[in-house]
Amino acid sequence: MKYFEPGDILLSDFDGVYLDSQRHFNEFMKEEKSLELWTKYLNSINWREFLKECKEIPKATETFLELEKLGILRGFITRIHSFDEGIEKCNFIREKGFIIPIYYVLSNQSKSEVYKPNKKIILLDDKEENALDWERNGGKSIVFNPYSIKDSKKLIKKLDILLTK
Repeated sequence: MKYFEPGDILLSDFDGVYLDSQRHFNEFMKEEKSLELWTKYLNSINWREFLKECKEIPKATETFLELEKLGILRGFITRIHSFDEGIEKCNFIREKGFIIPIYYVLSNQSKSEVYKPNKKIILLDDKEENALDWERNGGKSIVFNPYSIKDSKKLIKKLDILLTK
């Protein structure tokens, strides 16, 4: 496959890669920079309803289920701000039929602290800073951004391109 070598493992972010939830956070909080207000907002969310309101990124379920079936997708790795958020993300992922693990990253952690990267582990994330941290700590990454005007082997604009041979 174009994006994977034999033995590669993919870990996918959730917010902004599976659901457009990152966009919803940003719409609601607009230009807010206060960590205290963001924390208050994130802790006030009814996560079950919030996730229902979010739109699935086109072809996300089909692509990720196929990558799981092929043994490439080995987990979702997602930041959570409360136990309720973690529970509802888990429920969402399980209701879609996934059996792979879900790794939770707390607010003050990096994904590379929760799951130790290496050259066979690829992080799929919508945030370039997460991808750079992952690479600095020994892993490989792919950035998902359907709105980017850049073009790069490490940047994809559609999820189903990951299935390209």
